[in-house]
Amino acid sequence: MSRSRNSGNKDLPANLYRGNGNSWRYRHPVTGKFHSIGRDKAAAIQAARKLNSLLIQEQDLVSNVTGKTISFKAFCQQYLDEKRRKDGRPLADNSKKSYQLQLNRLYKIWGNQTLESITLKMVNDQLDELTPSNRKAVRSLLSNIFDVAMSKGLCPDNPARVTLTKHVQKQRKRHTVTGLQQIREHSPLWLQNAIDLSLLTTQRRSDIVNLRWTDIYDGYIHIAQQKTTDDPIDDFEVMEGAGYVRIKIDSELQKVLERCKSGKVQSPFVISQIPRRKTKNENKEHWTQILPQYLSEEFLRIVKLSRAYPKLKGRQIPTFHEIRALAIFCIKKRVIALKL
Repeated sequence: MSRSRNSGNKDLPANLYRGNGNSWRYRHPVTGKFHSIGRDKAAAIQAARKLNSLLIQEQDLVSNVTGKTISFKAFCQQYLDEKRRKDGRPLADNSKKSYQLQLNRLYKIWGNQTLESITLKMVNDQLDELTPSNRKAVRSLLSNIFDVAMSKGLCPDNPARVTLTKHVQKQRKRHTVTGLQQIREHSPLWLQNAIDLSLLTTQRRSDIVNLRWTDIYDGYIHIAQQKTTDDPIDDFEVMEGAGYVRIKIDSELQKVLERCKSGKVQSPFVISQIPRRKTKNENKEHWTQILPQYLSEEFLRIVKLSRAYPKLKGRQIPTFHEIRALAIFCIKKRVIALKL
């Protein structure tokens, strides 16, 4: 019989138990007999893992014959299909794509291996190859995957959760008013409009480029934030406050919206541009639409072109996302960010 999992023992490998006082005991997986393995927790965990690898091997061979195992890849695909947000709705497409990218790399290494055959060292070896920020994301995902697998009885313990967390030092710097003004002056009109909307509404990149003219009515901009919902037509969510915001249009915001609408071609999207040539793109709903990734790439190009932050390099350079932080800072300090 496996023990119940709680905050006090969730980091322990299978068959390792606390004894009297500070001692540790190992339960033989075949005979069920307990053996004392000392008082040092780290040494006990290491010994238990080694014993498990030796003693559970016979059981693994039996389960391979009876077909009661599942590969890492197969279970992860099942995990993504079944995973839901905290409110029970399906994952957002962007979240699922992010998880899929993280797992694709692991599929190349562990794809055909069974879940229970993946060890702490194997997980550590893969995490050590990643940058601190990627390590944190992949460790969190793997921890959740193995938690679900344990709850289904498909693996004895969670090797990902035992790995050490590493502090992620933030490299990205914030925008300055002077720096963003310089970027804006070098930007094409559509990017100026996007910058201004982000400053005045404090909305994220995806919310800015997905904003439609049909979202503007009754003197307000209505936004179903992409970070929290995929269903902008669900009226009940407005009442529940699940990521829906309503922004009052003042004179300054109205001026920016009028500028957005002054283009030669009418687009269903507030932020749009006429491309140099029309090409089919399955990700676009309209040929004038600006995609989030394109916005980020163009913004970074203009940042470098304008030399707004000549002393910053690589990940230190603030992105379009950091405009939101500057906007919130200016609101709190009650200062004007830019002359629009």
